[in-house]
Amino acid sequence: MFLVECIVKLTGLKFHEWKRDRFNIFDLIIVFASLMELLVAPESAGIVSALRAFRLIRLFKLARSNVTLRCLLDSIAYTIAAIGNFMVLLAIFIYVFALLGMEMFAGKFRFDRDGNYNPEEGKVPR
Repeated sequence: MFLVECIVKLTGLKFHEWKRDRFNIFDLIIVFASLMELLVAPESAGIVSALRAFRLIRLFKLARSNVTLRCLLDSIAYTIAAIGNFMVLLAIFIYVFALLGMEMFAGKFRFDRDGNYNPEEGKVPR
């Protein structure tokens, strides 16, 4: 279906006009990646199947014509950028408390062969 769309756009707009829009070139790359995925054997298509996620970027093409969708995507991008500092701070807290827990509780928990807590006869797990 996307291949037919690319061919119709290419014939309708002519090559010079068609290549001006970067989404057309992106669509062609996605179509070729999808064709490669179909041609490659399913057992070895791990890397090629990862390109499926790029098909979702085609949805951003809708944001150019829809004002409310563009506003929504702009607010999501702003929120993700604003939350970045919080994520770094959260990662530092998690790292510090993990180090604190390792220092306080290293070697304190002993387990028997069944995995049950046994402080007297259990062994310290690796």
